[in-house]
Amino acid sequence: MNHIKLVLFDFDGTVIDNSEGIFNCIRYSLNRLGLPVPGEAVLRRFVGPSLFDSFRSYIEDDEEKAERFVATYRERYAPVGFTECRLYDGMEALLRRLKAQGFYVAVCSGKPYDFVVKIAKMQGLYDVFDGYFCPGFAPVDSDKAGLILAAVERFGVAKEEALMVGDRRFDIEAAKKAGVASLGVRYGFAEPGELETAGADKIVASVDDIDKILTNISGKTP
Repeated sequence: MNHIKLVLFDFDGTVIDNSEGIFNCIRYSLNRLGLPVPGEAVLRRFVGPSLFDSFRSYIEDDEEKAERFVATYRERYAPVGFTECRLYDGMEALLRRLKAQGFYVAVCSGKPYDFVVKIAKMQGLYDVFDGYFCPGFAPVDSDKAGLILAAVERFGVAKEEALMVGDRRFDIEAAKKAGVASLGVRYGFAEPGELETAGADKIVASVDDIDKILTNISGKTP
């Protein structure tokens, strides 16, 4: 990681803790659809992958119901749910330090672009990020490896100069598929052993640990 120029951050579970909003919207949607609401251990698994895929994996493998679930989820998320979140302690300071050191800093998330931007503005972070690489609302439009490669191309860096930071195996697997380094964070929503099994290049326990690794690298814009 000694030549990193671009740091890509997953959003949910990495930059922000949005569990309150996500869990509330999942419960709302399942209740509206007359489906049982699982416990928190299952709800946590929804953070990271697409809602469509999560429903089919953890609730019921039914495409039509999954589409209805996503639509109903957004009924609450759009006006209220997206506001129910907070920055992880120390995250804003970390992001601003990385920028000051010369790194490109961007979001690479499966979360829809509009909501990421709204939350970033609400949290006072919009100006910190150099780019937002996020899909639209279509459930199939969430290939994170493709988003990573789009960011690499946009900033004109080599794959060896990019780092994906995320809390779930999906972030690590996408980084591997795209051919960039990965840094897993334990403070998010990964299950025990998930990041290790996915093969993260490095794993840290806290935002401070990200700081220790990255602020010792000399970021230099080309």
